[in-house]
Amino acid sequence: MDIDTMKVLCEPTRCQILTLLSRKAYCVSALASLLGISVPAASQHLKVLRDAGLVFSQKYSYHTHYLLDKPRLAQIAQDILKLTQEDPNSCHKNGFTCDAADVVGCRATKKERT
Repeated sequence: MDIDTMKVLCEPTRCQILTLLSRKAYCVSALASLLGISVPAASQHLKVLRDAGLVFSQKYSYHTHYLLDKPRLAQIAQDILKLTQEDPNSCHKNGFTCDAADVVGCRATKKERT
């Protein structure tokens, strides 16, 4: 998982932009107006999102519209979902816990129920 992309997603305004772009394409001035921020601020956020590969742009007449890169976002969602899946080699399944900081020194013991 790319930590830099996760940092990009942690900024609330960028998340709002992604939400808006999930519905339809917008130009920078429309996004700025909808978000109540300046056009330069919206443009800077879009640059960060574009550099992270989360959005892309298309020219329409005199305007550039921004679109969500849905396949890229779907891949990120899959990567995050993998974090919730249990490793079949983990000593933590079936109620076992590990009292060592690393796998090499693992001494798994059964949890006592209280």
